[in-house]
Amino acid sequence: MKNYLVVLFFFFVGVNNAQEANSLEPLYFSIDEALSSGGNVTQLNLRDQFLFVTPNKISELSHLKFLNLMQNNLEKFDQNLLQLSKLEVLVLRQNAIKYIPKEIEQLNKLKKLDVAVNKLTKLPTEIGELHKLEYLYSSLNSLVAVPESIGDCKQLLALELDNNQISYLPESLSKLKKLKVLQLSNNQLYEIEKDRFNLPNLKELKLDYNSLKYLPEDISQLKSLEALLLNYNVLEKLPDNLVQLQKLNFLSLANNNLAKLPKNISQLTNLKTLILTGNPISEAEKLRLQQELPQCKIYF
Repeated sequence: MKNYLVVLFFFFVGVNNAQEANSLEPLYFSIDEALSSGGNVTQLNLRDQFLFVTPNKISELSHLKFLNLMQNNLEKFDQNLLQLSKLEVLVLRQNAIKYIPKEIEQLNKLKKLDVAVNKLTKLPTEIGELHKLEYLYSSLNSLVAVPESIGDCKQLLALELDNNQISYLPESLSKLKKLKVLQLSNNQLYEIEKDRFNLPNLKELKLDYNSLKYLPEDISQLKSLEALLLNYNVLEKLPDNLVQLQKLNFLSLANNNLAKLPKNISQLTNLKTLILTGNPISEAEKLRLQQELPQCKIYF
């Protein structure tokens, strides 16, 4: 079990690159310093500065592309942020923001938006107007739904919505043809409707800590999938066509109700790690899996 945790740690420790500034351009740590520089300031880091509101003078920095306001005391998305029309990266992680205004659509150059660890209960429909958005981080909020308009963010590469209260995925999710990472762990998903997984470039799908009893048959459409995490659900059976995920190399199914895996599991020739701890797997099934997956490290 210890080895399993080590594997999981190194395989999936993520680095939130939304917080990383461009090292080729000057980065300022106060508005006054930025304003006195005399140039067209493009990067400002106001992280951990005990701010309760966004300073009014920030609107004078009209060339800002990168703004980090992480870990302050902001309770709202201040209107002066909407004047920063050239913003490409906006980090608001770890504040106490309760809503994002519909005027967010004015920031139409945004590529990365990090609003994780706030007090959001919904994302505005207008999020779909951010057509250049590539990374959306909204983990650890209180979201109950994902707006249908998310499908209009067709440049999205990563969508992180873990640790919310989401119980339904919009049909438009399947429009995100460039999506590579989808994080939905720790939500309230009891089922996933069909036609949500037409995501040809998805490489990583995390669905841990939900209440899934089964997976949709069209999960086989995830032809690029390399990592699938389904720990702590209530799965009793996997679809037989799961074996069509030929690029899958990491499959974690810990703490479900699985007694056996698909009969043609040997077709997963690229599978390197299979985690089955906490399932009622018989000794005969364990032996079968070890024989059919000789290239794979299996944890029972």
